[in-house]
Amino acid sequence: MNARLRALLAKKQAKIDAAKALTAAAGENELSTDDQAKFDALMDEANALQASIDRERALIEAERSQPGLPAPAGGRQPHITVDENIEQDPRRGFAHMGQFARAVLNASTGAGAHDQRLMTLSAAAASTYGNESSGADGGFLVPPEYAAGILSVIESPENLLSRCRQIPISGTTMSFPKNETTAHGTTGIQAYWDDEADTITQSKATFKLSTARVHRITALVPMTEELLEDSPAAGAWVEMEAGEKMAFKVSDAILNGLGAGSPLGVMNAPCLVTVSKEPSQAADSLLAQNILKMKSRMPARNYAQSVWVMHSDVELLLPGLFIPIKNVAGTENVGGVPIYLPSGANGVSTSMLLGRPVVTTESSAAVGDLGDILLADFSQYIALTKGGMKSDQSIHLWFDQNLRAFRFVMRVGGQPWLSAPIARKNGSSTQSHFVTLEAR
Repeated sequence: MNARLRALLAKKQAKIDAAKALTAAAGENELSTDDQAKFDALMDEANALQASIDRERALIEAERSQPGLPAPAGGRQPHITVDENIEQDPRRGFAHMGQFARAVLNASTGAGAHDQRLMTLSAAAASTYGNESSGADGGFLVPPEYAAGILSVIESPENLLSRCRQIPISGTTMSFPKNETTAHGTTGIQAYWDDEADTITQSKATFKLSTARVHRITALVPMTEELLEDSPAAGAWVEMEAGEKMAFKVSDAILNGLGAGSPLGVMNAPCLVTVSKEPSQAADSLLAQNILKMKSRMPARNYAQSVWVMHSDVELLLPGLFIPIKNVAGTENVGGVPIYLPSGANGVSTSMLLGRPVVTTESSAAVGDLGDILLADFSQYIALTKGGMKSDQSIHLWFDQNLRAFRFVMRVGGQPWLSAPIARKNGSSTQSHFVTLEAR
């Protein structure tokens, strides 16, 4: 970063800090007429400086892209400038997450000098910078390497987002064409038997247009002043707490979201197939026949990618599930074939039900309720993500406990690929990528 650009950034920051001081002095009251005029003047000056900053950056970029020039007469070499490459650093110049948290704290409270490294991470325009610490989308983008630490928890194998088809977007919505036809269906592209010289029967693809949007998810992480003094420990604490809380909310929305203010969960999606319980089936029970019928309602090609998602109490019922073996007369059971293989048996690290992994989650319904067990191919769930993770802080939320609240914000949306269950070529039952069992 050259000296002129650094000076312009410092001047702009001074104007912004002065504007922040005016709003901080007013507290919850409206600015007086004189203070409002001062505030507007400061923000106008900051915006004017931004124009100069943009011009300077454009000149630097033009000079950087200029091809090498021959040395001028007299043997003097061209002037060489060296710029900082902080934007190429995934840590944005911070040694660890705790150091970033301390910089955000100082910037939000006005304590100490404003950390210049945050300028590359500002999530608010100059006109809203003065109140960004409490704004809906203000604050600072978390540096990529530290955001990855939190996202690694959210996208870990035991959480459902990692199993979905993830699509990053730049806007708030995405419209995408969907082809919901099947190989055996009578719509869309078709194949026909014909003889030589026959006119080929024409067909064309059939698409539906679907729209999904992202929704905001936030996590508040309390941090003591003592923890903030130990920056490395603070970084580890933030990554663990923010990651675990946001991971659960995202997984819960993928299962149970209503689609308004959160992703559309598979349990509320119109493509969900619900298998009926067996006649006279006991309350809160699970039968091998339930499992076999659920499997039959998922397309074979999707079953190879599916998982069983269930409440942990449901897994307690799995060891008692067997496919019965009858005698020759078919009058009595003489044995059975287990359909459940617990983790650790035969060297498997994951519990398996009918050859597919078992995933337990607190987002599933209690035993006997609708949604206590789900057969799902989450590769057929579209998960949208927008931008990076943002962070800001507040001293006011837990002031009486000497705690500071760090807020982390990201945007996630999603919905199943199908808009309705799939009709079969033979038989009246339908199939889907998501199959559950009726309440018992």
